[in-house]
Amino acid sequence: MGDLATSELLLEETPYLKLTTRGRKTGSERNVELWFVFEDGRLLFLAHEDSQWWRNIAQNPKVQVEAGEILFEGIGKLVPERLAHAFQVFRRKYGDNQIERWYGGKRARRKAVEVELGRVLGKRPTRTSTLPQMTI
Repeated sequence: MGDLATSELLLEETPYLKLTTRGRKTGSERNVELWFVFEDGRLLFLAHEDSQWWRNIAQNPKVQVEAGEILFEGIGKLVPERLAHAFQVFRRKYGDNQIERWYGGKRARRKAVEVELGRVLGKRPTRTSTLPQMTI
């Protein structure tokens, strides 16, 4: 298992990750692939207001995050006061054109969600993912 500095470098360079929440009605694990920004030991997401995953976090903040092959535990919360900042750092990471395509127009209704990372839980085998099927 890599050290925290190596894990942080991985998070800074990874374009997307898998977030696992607990369903607020079923209690079952729910997985979603998301674009994100890593900043100051925290992950920042722009959730569509109709998405279910941020509602799951509001009910049960414990999450798992898989980036590359590293698995982390974390605690999530809604951070509406960070919405403008989230858009700013997303633009810095992904570029204006991508942000407009992903989050512009009807897709602009967003909630800022933050996950504070806890300990590294281990490694998972690297899996390939298809970007067109991602939830943003």
